[in-house]
Amino acid sequence: MWRIWAMAIEEIPLSPNLGLEVRGVDLTRPLTLAEEAAILDAWIRAGVLLFRGAGASDEIHMRLSRVFGQMEPAATADMNNPDNPYLMTLAYDPEDTKARFNRHYVVDGVPRAGWLGWHWDQSFMPTIVRGAVLRMTRPAAEMGETGFIDAIAAYDRLSPELKRRIEGLEVVYEFNPDFTSGQFGFPKDISALPRAASGGGTAVRYDFPPCVHPLVITQQETGRKVLKLSPMHSRYVLGMDKAESDALLEELANHLCDERYAYFHPWGQDDMVVWDNWRVIHSARGVPLHCRRQAMRTTIMGDYKVGRYLDPALDRDRKVNRLVD
Repeated sequence: MWRIWAMAIEEIPLSPNLGLEVRGVDLTRPLTLAEEAAILDAWIRAGVLLFRGAGASDEIHMRLSRVFGQMEPAATADMNNPDNPYLMTLAYDPEDTKARFNRHYVVDGVPRAGWLGWHWDQSFMPTIVRGAVLRMTRPAAEMGETGFIDAIAAYDRLSPELKRRIEGLEVVYEFNPDFTSGQFGFPKDISALPRAASGGGTAVRYDFPPCVHPLVITQQETGRKVLKLSPMHSRYVLGMDKAESDALLEELANHLCDERYAYFHPWGQDDMVVWDNWRVIHSARGVPLHCRRQAMRTTIMGDYKVGRYLDPALDRDRKVNRLVD
């Protein structure tokens, strides 16, 4: 069902599960307070917003990002624009041998660059960033969709018994760049291509100490509960033995990552998508190894103040580790 605001902003559902396309907003000029309020209201209700073909410049990208709050540089600092640290470049070019090294994977029999499993951003850090604005500056000729799943709806689908069981539990997260091992809810048919087949490039090392986040949080604006699990980078349930922890995380990850409830966005030129990182998990299907793709992303600052470092000494200092080399 379409929704039309008084200032002619239209909302069109992206899928039966989550997301709205927003039309009627002129992002080439400063937005009015009423327009900003309408966009924020839609974001809280829908979790994902699409501004189709609206991101023709960095200026427009930054203007839309400011609607949702203060921006911060991404944790993967080597990918940030040297002229504007709030803009992160996500690019793949099969002919660029000097780009940072990113492992390519074969998923369900298809070699892919840029594949990412289901996750929420920066689960391996103590803060939970509010959201992100992704702008497609060069769509892939094939594939390249980004998927989104609503973790509020996923919580609602849990049995009453499982809801009671996970209330108050916490999960330990640690950065793991190897998607073929130790990741819950990932495809069974996944393998890594050798480094030479992954385009070479410069390897990057990160130092992110283990962090702890609750399994269930509450959306502040509505009181709805969120199944706050990031299948990528999750390690174990704090205080639970390994066998029980592995079984629970696998069950929850498979429930959360049920793609019958996902929306996969097929990118067009200059599309901008905004997602609520406090309630939505996302994934990237990747692109064939011969395809180019480039996108820009901003990160919206924010923190529910429920995450912490596993090491109490680190947590006291709240030193946020980022790129090492």
